[in-house]
Amino acid sequence: MNPNNEKQEIRGRPPDEKARNNKDPPEPLSTKRLAISLLIKIAAIVLAVWLVFIFVLGLTINYGNNMHPAVNDGDLVISLKLQRPYLNAAVLYRHDGKTRTGRVVGLPGNVIDISEHGELLVNNAIALEDIYYPTYKAENSAVSFPYTVEEGKAFILNDYREDTLDSRSFGTVDLSDIDGPLILSLRRRGF
Repeated sequence: MNPNNEKQEIRGRPPDEKARNNKDPPEPLSTKRLAISLLIKIAAIVLAVWLVFIFVLGLTINYGNNMHPAVNDGDLVISLKLQRPYLNAAVLYRHDGKTRTGRVVGLPGNVIDISEHGELLVNNAIALEDIYYPTYKAENSAVSFPYTVEEGKAFILNDYREDTLDSRSFGTVDLSDIDGPLILSLRRRGF
């Protein structure tokens, strides 16, 4: 027995493995099959993006300056639907068939009041706000103050408080009509 032959047998491949590697390469896919494969992948991506924007993210263009300077007219705003609204959060919400932006100033159980000096009071304390505009009551409104926010509702005000088309005019908004806090605002000047 030759010691070199033993080494060759140990190091070498078994005969059936050598035969497997000598197969012809697979034929390339036809143009039709490649196109169908590409269309399936594109459809899957579009479906995934669509599902994200239906169930996870809210997307709209803000019309008007009711949230100036945080969100301006024409800005593209995105909200996170999975997160519940919280105090002082800028949110997307639906009212009268329109999607609007506003800031949550009262949640269930909070007592909202507006002083004669234009101060917003939440639970008899002056609200701490990032943007301060005097807050006045809306004229010809059925909402009277002090106002206790009902269960399952939120009291929403505009940042630009001169615009009273918010909870001061139409009352509270159902929590189910809020698409969640804003997570992104893209300035769209010049489009």
